[in-house]
Amino acid sequence: MSLTPPPGSRSAMEAYLLQQLDSLQTQLTSEQASTASMAAELRAADLRMDSAEKNINSGFLVLCGALGFFMQTGFAMLETGSVAKNNVINILFKNITDACVAGTFWWLLGYGFAYGKSAGGFIGTDNFAMSRIYDNGLNGALAGSDGWEMWFFQWAFVGTAATIVSGSVCERMRIEAYIMSSCAVSIFIYPVVVHWVWGDGFMSSNKGGSSFFYTQDTESNGLIDFAGSGVVHMVGGLTGLMGAYLCGPRLGRFDPVTGHVNDMPEHNIAFMALGVGMLWFGWYGFNCGSVLNFVEAGGLAGKGAGNT
Repeated sequence: MSLTPPPGSRSAMEAYLLQQLDSLQTQLTSEQASTASMAAELRAADLRMDSAEKNINSGFLVLCGALGFFMQTGFAMLETGSVAKNNVINILFKNITDACVAGTFWWLLGYGFAYGKSAGGFIGTDNFAMSRIYDNGLNGALAGSDGWEMWFFQWAFVGTAATIVSGSVCERMRIEAYIMSSCAVSIFIYPVVVHWVWGDGFMSSNKGGSSFFYTQDTESNGLIDFAGSGVVHMVGGLTGLMGAYLCGPRLGRFDPVTGHVNDMPEHNIAFMALGVGMLWFGWYGFNCGSVLNFVEAGGLAGKGAGNT
């Protein structure tokens, strides 16, 4: 565009300047439209990136939850190999029942008790039967997701807590009593402890937690349990210990007259070794999945795998 005016009268020069102004205005409008289009494309790209990040994190959590659930098979094989041959069917039935009972009651009541709105930092009070699943209130990597992946991942955890009890009371407890204990773990015992530590309970390090134990600053920020060493395994272990104590020793373990300890050999060492391998494999889902955010914390997931 030339800014040199043509020779001629004053009116010709004014016409020329008006023409140049119109040309500049047209060019400016075009550039504004181009900038707006570019901004819209950037916003769309940001939305696609956010969506991709949430999908990757959700998919990662589902995969790790499936690995955690596979530990049920490991427990079944380990316990099957450890008991007498005549108790194999009982052990297998208990482990399958655990998965079904844990899934049903975790959906109905447990997840709400664990992650619902806190009542005095002790127990959750809503989201029963997944009534608030599409408004889960999750933060960070899972913010805005439907919440199904978190429910599924935690289902693997509650199933593990219940199944730990199975190994502690095997050959000690009738199946009816065991189903009742599995219901208690899935409905109340495990969910309440989850609320204390991972929800908004009185021990929680989450920002919404209320507590007189800590001040929520850099030096006092609540209990941090990364992958469930306390919430899952300590709870399951202590529950199993109490069950074994209340039930007493297995029938035939001690001679009724002399009190001598009778040998009760395992049923199948190969099953026991297979179960250990399955549990080891499933533990990668437990520990790596606990980072929750694979996109931003993939390195931490790798560290969890290495430590496992």
